[in-house]
Amino acid sequence: MSRRHALLHLDTTAGPAEIRISAAVFDCDGLLVDSESIWLNMISDWLAEHQTPQAQAEDFLGLSVDDTAGRLAEHFTSEDEAGAIANQLTHRYSSLLGAGVSPMPGAVRLFSALAKQVPVAVASNGLRVDVTAMLSNSGLMDLAQAVFTLEDVAAGKPAPDLYEQACQHLGAERKQAVAFEDSPAGAQAALAAGLLVVGVNANPQIKLPCTHRVESLDHIRLREQHVPSR
Repeated sequence: MSRRHALLHLDTTAGPAEIRISAAVFDCDGLLVDSESIWLNMISDWLAEHQTPQAQAEDFLGLSVDDTAGRLAEHFTSEDEAGAIANQLTHRYSSLLGAGVSPMPGAVRLFSALAKQVPVAVASNGLRVDVTAMLSNSGLMDLAQAVFTLEDVAAGKPAPDLYEQACQHLGAERKQAVAFEDSPAGAQAALAAGLLVVGVNANPQIKLPCTHRVESLDHIRLREQHVPSR
C-alpha cells in the first residue's frame, strides 16, 4: 500500500533544509496557539505569591500541570501538597484561557496545508477540555485526525507516551513522522519516541533537543512534489 508524503522546506537557524515525512504531530500550547505566555505569567504570579525566588517560571515550560505542581511542592512546602497545587493551577489556567488565545504565526497555514497531504495529530500535555477549546477557537480541531492529551497516557512529556500513541493511531512509522515542539520537555518526548523533531522557538536561551530548529512555523513551507507521468 502506498503512503502519502509531504516535502517540507525549512529555513532553519543553521540554514535551509528539506525533510520528507508521512505524518505530522503538533504540540499545542505555545506552538499552535499563543497560550504559553499565559502559562508562564500564571506560574510567575504563583511563585511571587508564595515567595519562591529559587524557581523561575521558565523552569516549568512544557511540563504538565501535575509535574509542575510536584516541582512547586518541592520548592514551597511538601509533596503532600502537590494535588492541591495542581487543582489551583488547573482552575487558574482554564479561567485565563477562557478569555481567548490567538494562533501562533504560521500555525493555521502549515497545519491546514499538511492535513491535506498527510495524517496530522496533536499531542499535548494539557487537559482535553483546554486543548480542544483552543484548537476549536483556532479552526484547527476539525483538521486534526486525532488529539491526544494528558488524560490519554500514563505519563506526560518528557515521557514519550503521547508521541508513541499518536503515531500508533496514525499508522505512521516514527522515523518517517515529524514532531513540532517549542519546549525542551516536548522535544525530549518526541525524540525519545523516535520521531524527527523540528524545534520551533525564537529564544536562543531555550535549549531544544531537536533535529532541526526554526524560529517560527512561518519558516516552514510545503514544497510541491512533481510526480512523473506514466
